[in-house]
Amino acid sequence: MAQAQNAAFLQPFARASHQPVVRQAWNGTLTELDGHGLHAGRTGTWSLVFAEDSTIRAACVRGLVIHLAGSTTNPDGCGVPGMTTQVVVAWDQTRRRLAPRWADFWDIVRFPGKRGLRRDPRTTLEIALMADGVAPGDVYSQLATPQGVDRAFRKLSQLRPYITWWSTPADATSILEHGQVLMSSAPGDAVRSIAARRRDTIGINTDMALSYGLSWGVVAGQSAFRLGQARNLLHFIIQPDQQAAFLARYPAATLATSPHAPVALPMDVQFWQTHYPDLSQRFETWLRDAG
Repeated sequence: MAQAQNAAFLQPFARASHQPVVRQAWNGTLTELDGHGLHAGRTGTWSLVFAEDSTIRAACVRGLVIHLAGSTTNPDGCGVPGMTTQVVVAWDQTRRRLAPRWADFWDIVRFPGKRGLRRDPRTTLEIALMADGVAPGDVYSQLATPQGVDRAFRKLSQLRPYITWWSTPADATSILEHGQVLMSSAPGDAVRSIAARRRDTIGINTDMALSYGLSWGVVAGQSAFRLGQARNLLHFIIQPDQQAAFLARYPAATLATSPHAPVALPMDVQFWQTHYPDLSQRFETWLRDAG
């Protein structure tokens, strides 16, 4: 995805505006965003960020990205939608031919090997509940209760010795490509890119996938000049020609929104905006105590 964004958005904008655009990796945490934005100095160091909707919304609430007044693509003004993707089950087909489901993910006896999961309560807790038999439509009503949260963490504890954690899409694809895990949760767009190259070795199952959006956010605390440049870049990105150029280079981005895509559980952005601080703290405590 990064190469497609560079080719379709960042490099053409730099040529047209005669302003350099420097891309940096971000682990998706608000702590790192805070360190590069409002509190990084008088003008900060980052201008525009790309992250999942729940992260952008949380950053907006904390004042780390600005509200975009008059946004027609996002009513609350907390960012501009960029694409939609899914978290899917990906697995090593050289070691298992049949597509695993989330319940199989926990079956170490029948399918021995390491498992990859995101080092974040988002998507990971939903997956744990679905693996424990909760219907997708009941996941968030369960997670909204103390009993449901306890159930999700009990399920994770069963798998804890076999988990290899990933934090970024690149991490998820790397552990699959290098055979470090038998199966893993993974962003669908990222894993499709490697599956296209290694069709006989990496499999994807979209049954009971989770779908979520990714958006662009304008970082708070910038100088007036840099804020103007960030807005100009964002306006450039959403132009039809640039969007078409991106999709031509990264067709996996269109699959999650295709009318032929399997039905997925949409990530509840409002739920995570409300519950992420508490569940994130509990997740980190669980990791520390389990380690």
